[in-house]
Amino acid sequence: MQHATTSAAVTGRTAAATPRRPLPGRQRRRLPPPAAVQPERQQQEGGQVPDAPPAPRPKGVKVELFETKGMDQSAAGAGAAGDNLVGALLSTIDFSEPMSFDGEEKTEYDPLRDGPLRYLGYANELGEAFAAWLFPGGVPLSYAIAIGYVCFDTYDKWGKTEEDARRKLTSRPIPDSVDLERLIKTIGFERGIDTLVWQLIASVATPGYTIHTVVAAANWALAKAEESSQVLAGLYATAAALGLSNEAFLTTFNKSVPTALGLLAIPFIVHPIDAGVHAVLNATLRPAMRRYICQEAGGCEAGLVICDCEAQR
Repeated sequence: MQHATTSAAVTGRTAAATPRRPLPGRQRRRLPPPAAVQPERQQQEGGQVPDAPPAPRPKGVKVELFETKGMDQSAAGAGAAGDNLVGALLSTIDFSEPMSFDGEEKTEYDPLRDGPLRYLGYANELGEAFAAWLFPGGVPLSYAIAIGYVCFDTYDKWGKTEEDARRKLTSRPIPDSVDLERLIKTIGFERGIDTLVWQLIASVATPGYTIHTVVAAANWALAKAEESSQVLAGLYATAAALGLSNEAFLTTFNKSVPTALGLLAIPFIVHPIDAGVHAVLNATLRPAMRRYICQEAGGCEAGLVICDCEAQR
């Protein structure tokens, strides 16, 4: 038995020493490189195995949604611009609301803007939506209510801004070369004009015209649809099921559908219109008024936060 084992070992060593030629059509099996088997050989010989370098870990992708803190705004805008053409266009438009003359944002509660009284500015939109149901003169009355709200809000913002400017500017050192009273009144006037123009466009003119267009389009579509005998037959069948006459049902139906569409459109147009009007004023009226406050009324000399005097020189 021992002789057989010895013979098998000798035969195995002889076979291992004799290199084999690869058969045709088969690939030669590659041995691992010496560096890969070196730690195993050292371990067998009792040596210490050096620490292998840690395997590289896959890099994670950090995704930040709705967060731009610590980022360069121009870089953020460039990233959005690289996504699509719409992102590039929107990144160049300023939709922000105006700051106060000292750079502070509004934090206090405003009953005209934050409370139920704000809905008075949408009176004309409701008037346009319910135009088919109102008495003659009802739609003009709704516009009168909305414009009255706009004028009252303008007066309120004008007076409060002037009072705030007087309280803050009289408590700080102002150069004698600055006409302080003129500067205070100009600051109040600027906020009043801004409020009046923004409210007339965003709360009265644009929404009223939009709702009027939606209602008119609905009336036109109904008139076209009712020219079809199949549509009329369906409406008459509905009237019969409800126990109403054809004329009464059609009158109610033709008034209700445009009114409902006009009301449904209001929530979808308010914020886009507000942001669009802010963008228009940020590109036209507001820079002009700010330049007048800073250059003509002495804002730069008074050190107002909104005045970038180095850029305006």
